[in-house]
Amino acid sequence: MKRTVYFTTLLLFSGFTVRSQHSEAFKWLTGTWKISTGNNLIIEQWKVTNDSTLTGNASLIKNGRDTIPQETIELAYRNGDWYYIPTVSDQNNNKPVKFKIVFLKAAEFIGENPVHDFPQRIAYRRVKQQLFASIEGKKNGLYNKQNFDFSLE
Repeated sequence: MKRTVYFTTLLLFSGFTVRSQHSEAFKWLTGTWKISTGNNLIIEQWKVTNDSTLTGNASLIKNGRDTIPQETIELAYRNGDWYYIPTVSDQNNNKPVKFKIVFLKAAEFIGENPVHDFPQRIAYRRVKQQLFASIEGKKNGLYNKQNFDFSLE
């Protein structure tokens, strides 16, 4: 009996590890998400690229006409860890910044990079048709947090 319990437990944990190494763990993020801000619209789009990568991009649509790219994002499994890797227009010399995923559960994750100027933490959480994203950390010596509450398009 003990062998059966041990083997079943081992299979369950092995399955979780394999699943968390696969982009399927982030499938809940895929789609087009939007925030309406008066005359403007913020759009974030996500798709699965392969079994270890998702790609995203964020744009600002001003007055319903002009689309201004804000950032490209890669959510990638590399060397045994997941990373959230944004490349933000006009920041960090237009180079990507890695945030290591330190928490992943169901429809939620947190990425951290304690040496980045701001933010040091990025979080995403899906609840039904809404996506709650935030960036936080110290900026100019003071704690700052910005929330982005998206709806599924």
